[in-house]
Amino acid sequence: MTQTSELLESRYGRKSGGRKVLVNSFVAVLVAVFFGFAIYASFIGKPQASVEVSSYEQVDSHHMRANFTALTGDKPAACVFKAYSTNGSVAGFAEVEIPANTDDTKAYAVIVKTVVAASVLRADGCRVK
Repeated sequence: MTQTSELLESRYGRKSGGRKVLVNSFVAVLVAVFFGFAIYASFIGKPQASVEVSSYEQVDSHHMRANFTALTGDKPAACVFKAYSTNGSVAGFAEVEIPANTDDTKAYAVIVKTVVAASVLRADGCRVK
């Protein structure tokens, strides 16, 4: 049997040792952890704070008003709103502090000052304080 294995080693080289198995195992564990975290963050984990714009309107050429709802949980949050001009550039910016509101969404309004006439107002996200 050793003669056959020596012949195979001379033709094809040595079999890879345990290092290749170790690297493959490490990569498999990393992939499993990544997918586990992605599933948890997407479906199971509760978002810290969220905001949703329900409507917006142009008050005048330099002001946009947005009606929105926010859910912050047990900690206050700061939500960012951006007004965009027709060419897609940011024309105005506002950051609104939202008090803690455990498990219920509250309706709010914000007025964003703009440097040029804006056509769209979007919520850019919230961060917990």
